[in-house]
Amino acid sequence: MATNERPIQFRDYLPEVFRAGEVDGVSFLSRFLQAFERLFEGLQGEIEGAPGAASGGIPDLFDPDTTPPPQFEHRPQPDFDYLNYLASWIALRLRAEKSVAWNRRFFNAALPLVRQSGTLPGLDALLRAWLKDDLMETSPPLLILTDLTRAHTDVNAVFQSGVTATLGVDTVLGEGAPFFFIADLVADPVARALRQPEGLDVFQQAARSLLDAQKPAHTYYQLRVRARPMQLAPAEQAPAGGFPFPYAQLGVTTMLWEEPWTFTSDC
Repeated sequence: MATNERPIQFRDYLPEVFRAGEVDGVSFLSRFLQAFERLFEGLQGEIEGAPGAASGGIPDLFDPDTTPPPQFEHRPQPDFDYLNYLASWIALRLRAEKSVAWNRRFFNAALPLVRQSGTLPGLDALLRAWLKDDLMETSPPLLILTDLTRAHTDVNAVFQSGVTATLGVDTVLGEGAPFFFIADLVADPVARALRQPEGLDVFQQAARSLLDAQKPAHTYYQLRVRARPMQLAPAEQAPAGGFPFPYAQLGVTTMLWEEPWTFTSDC
């Protein structure tokens, strides 16, 4: 009869009388306890990780890069739900329409910004991370959040403009109202989804959900969404037989949405 060589043997924790009648370390009781030992080893693996591994188990459960750990073989919820629950500990929202890998990157980018919660720079950085791959990237980065106050307190004039200035776009007269800020977002023109109404609607809803969740309660804002106008292909690019109804069949390119979409939050 083979010797029981399992790493965990419950019989070792029982009084000597329960080990009577063993042959080569195996008895009816030791065979009976093997099912419970296997169950215990599985639970121990989920808690501590694989034997000899530097990580795994419970420590990885609380890491946004690894939750849920691979030792959790019986997962009642998708991986996103584990990550979303962990994010709820710091009142952080995730984007369900994005992949789990994208949300892990956003989580890691948002963690250092927790100490800046409720500030304009913190909200600006968080919004950029939240809309990563959707905002147009420039160097230097475009200003997307402003409370319309002067950046310097030692200026000698109330009104100043640079080399070029467009009133209402990059120039304002005076300062903004108390507790008010503007979010001016330019959608990435390369992203095809952001050149269609459905994609832009998801974009603005995502921006508003983060602003509503992260802004101080006494503040309100105006969201401006700018996108490259949707264009209809010229007639010479039409497929054989023409564009199917209800697409417009025009000989020239038609541009829509020349003005930004504007949304105002509740005061």
